[in-house]
Amino acid sequence: MVDQTFEDNRAALIDTLARAARSTESGRAQQENDWRDLWREVLPLERWFFIKDDSTQVTPILLKDGDNIILPAFTDADRAIEFSKDFGGKDRVYSSAPGSMITSAEELEKSGVNLVVFNPQNEPFAVMPTVLQQLAEGYVESGEGRVVGGQHNAPESDIDVLAYYARSDVNNLQAISALWIATLLLDEWYFVPVGEGENMQPFAVLSEAGATVLAFTTPKRAGEYAALRGMGQLEQVFAMTPAKAVELMTHPGFEASAVQFDPQHGSYHSVISQLPAMLKIAESSAEAQRRDQDDRR
Repeated sequence: MVDQTFEDNRAALIDTLARAARSTESGRAQQENDWRDLWREVLPLERWFFIKDDSTQVTPILLKDGDNIILPAFTDADRAIEFSKDFGGKDRVYSSAPGSMITSAEELEKSGVNLVVFNPQNEPFAVMPTVLQQLAEGYVESGEGRVVGGQHNAPESDIDVLAYYARSDVNNLQAISALWIATLLLDEWYFVPVGEGENMQPFAVLSEAGATVLAFTTPKRAGEYAALRGMGQLEQVFAMTPAKAVELMTHPGFEASAVQFDPQHGSYHSVISQLPAMLKIAESSAEAQRRDQDDRR
């Protein structure tokens, strides 16, 4: 159900590339290549991780280093959890699509943030917010790949549009509610299958914070993700109604604690324990809409 080896290998590769990019022993041309290779690994990540400050809003901690105001960011949950021990603990750790921060780069600098420092305790590397934005734009325009949640990712569905607005303002409860109602009222959710027959489970990624199930709003997206992760061409996807999926994921003994939708597109997630209440709200909204339509006839 999980792919810890993949995550461990990717973390080790990022450390190796960061160490090489910071080295002053190699020539300028080699150092430029090392930095390019590093960003090729970091920019297309499905999620970056942050530590929430002690306000009531979902905003990351900022640190002071001399005259610099630093935003700590992490390429995996394990690093964020380790760093969070001095900042409220792992309950403060949250993730976001990279595009969410990249699109707000100018606002970050206007608010005084000088540097984004990735993995500050483990082979750190730093970049100015607007330079990070330029790197992302160059990466996308080169045709090498895409940045999850970025402005260059043209929406392919109404849910992609809703996800964009929900990410654009994390305090916009109306946008977040509309996104999840639309998701919970889909005919089916789709998953990359692991195992066979009665042992079939939805694919998930694992970190110290727990397992996260990856779900998709179309079967095509599930197949594309499997191909991207080197899992081969899917003969079939694992499809369930939202109600059945919520029942499965909240069943005692289910390993995962979170679900993330469309990691290469809209990229939004929820704690699984919240899904039953959210499903009831979505069903009530649909019923109210049906009654309203009947009254108008």
